[in-house]
Amino acid sequence: MPGVYVAPTLTPFPFGITLLPAPPQPIEPLPDATRQPPPYEGWISFESDHPNVIYATPWEARQVVEASQGQYHRTMDGASSVSFAFEGEGLRIRYVAARNMGIFQIVVDGVVIDTIDAYALELSYPGTQVYILTRGAHWLELRGTGQRNTASEGQVIGLDAIQIYRGSATTLILPPPVDTSVPTMQPQPAAGIQLVAAPPTVQPTITALPPAVVNISLVIAYDENGNRAVDPAEGVSGISVRVVEVGTNRVISQAFTDSRGFAQLQVVTSAQARLVVPYFSEVWDIPNSRRGGNVGFTLLLTPGNQPGLIP
Repeated sequence: MPGVYVAPTLTPFPFGITLLPAPPQPIEPLPDATRQPPPYEGWISFESDHPNVIYATPWEARQVVEASQGQYHRTMDGASSVSFAFEGEGLRIRYVAARNMGIFQIVVDGVVIDTIDAYALELSYPGTQVYILTRGAHWLELRGTGQRNTASEGQVIGLDAIQIYRGSATTLILPPPVDTSVPTMQPQPAAGIQLVAAPPTVQPTITALPPAVVNISLVIAYDENGNRAVDPAEGVSGISVRVVEVGTNRVISQAFTDSRGFAQLQVVTSAQARLVVPYFSEVWDIPNSRRGGNVGFTLLLTPGNQPGLIP
């Protein structure tokens, strides 16, 4: 009703959760992902020669001291592209700027989030702004547009490094809300005034559950001796494991099993979640995923399913 104001109330987050309005600015030099194993936390740099950086056409490697780790990759094909799968809440691209550079797009999960004009009077290796992303897995593409600045001498595209920020399990990135309009007071006609005997009853509203920290462990093994137990050397490595939200199937965490067949994931969510092993079409609902805690699963394969059959 006009004139009735209900004061907002705060929903407390679990103890130990750190809220940030945006990922912190990267301070270079960043750790090199090629030289340390996952999982990663904080800012880390995936260089242009990282094995997970996929080029649509062959890009030429250039050795330059000023570039990140002394190397970058370039292509003269203005329509070429590069793709990269990652997990994180922050993204920054280091690219090559020069007199002969063209224009390219930064695309995340199929959506163009920025267009970069890489023309510059002098050769340099600038970084883009920090892009804030949702927690979980993402797909990055750098697409050449085949266009260039009117002052540019070419359409060359150069990638120096892909920089990713991944917060810890106790860190949440919550950007501040954006005001879309400014309310104005509208005069009410006298004929619309009604007298009531008591204040109106405020209707109850649903309060969303706060995010909870859930630790999930999984062991995948083949039961070679048929004893229905996981024994040494029976683990299956390299199997993709994901945690998804029920209803949306949005991936909120992902990992691969190690040489023991073991994978551990940690998620912060307020939604009902599931653990999925796509290769074996196995799905488990995670109990109490809205309230947090620890949970473990075991996938025991029959003796006939030997590792040679598993990619």
